Amino acid sequence: MYQNWDDLRYFLAVSRTNSFAGAASRLQVTHSTVARRITSMEESLNTTLFLRTEKGCRLTPAGEELLPYAEELETTVMNLEEKVHGKDSQLSGIVRIGTPDGLGNCFLANHLGKFQRMHPELEVELIAVPMYYSLSKREVDILITITKPSSGNVVSRKITKYRLGLFASKDYLAGHSKIANKADLASHNMVDYIEDLLYDADLKFFSEFAPDLKAKFRSSTVVGQMFAIAAGSGVGVIPYFMAYTEPELVPVLPELYIERNFWLQVNPDSRQLARVRTTIDFIVNEIESDKERFLSLPTQPDS
Repeated sequence: MYQNWDDLRYFLAVSRTNSFAGAASRLQVTHSTVARRITSMEESLNTTLFLRTEKGCRLTPAGEELLPYAEELETTVMNLEEKVHGKDSQLSGIVRIGTPDGLGNCFLANHLGKFQRMHPELEVELIAVPMYYSLSKREVDILITITKPSSGNVVSRKITKYRLGLFASKDYLAGHSKIANKADLASHNMVDYIEDLLYDADLKFFSEFAPDLKAKFRSSTVVGQMFAIAAGSGVGVIPYFMAYTEPELVPVLPELYIERNFWLQVNPDSRQLARVRTTIDFIVNEIESDKERFLSLPTQPDS
């Protein structure tokens, strides 16, 4: 029976990153340290756990058999550490949150500071980028998506509905023809995602407003689109909660809007950790208490 948990940490890191270099970065050690620990583990078990290729490391059948047991042990160790060190009374450790860039950068980043002041020993890592990270590979502890999960060993809940509408800057609207209906959009510059870089099919917002128009400015992130629109690049689709952060944005055809949902997902094992449960409760409560931002247009100041 293999009894060295520390080596199993290296095994899990390589299996999740598919490379010694990736595992080294995650564990904050050198590449040679990872290679040495994996080799030592393979020698102790008298089997090969990874196939080393030019494209990275791939689990062998023996490695695939070991993986669920290593993950189960990892969960047990995490829970034991939390209980033994009294972390239920004072939260500590790291919580990593993966979220769409708009929600992460324009809402959660402004609220999580308060959460850390409540739990000063807790380390929060917010990954707010245009891609989804994996719960199963433990790349994140909490994942927020706009698509309801349809499979996988995750616990999910809808945390809010949110609305999106057309926006432009005050200066752009002042210098271009009036937009009285959807047909008028044809004479305007449009801002949208780069379609082949979309990481979620539900991000095709633009097509629901102007399916026959081609954008002249495109960005891989909704935050990039928002800043471009605020700077006068044209008309684009922005979530209401983001528009609250940019007073330069003005609703265009405000009677038109579309709706999406945010879904919070967590690995069932990770949910047992107090720091993860508490972080989830905070996120849900902050969104619920600021519901108006997600469903109502910002009030425009009197000109």
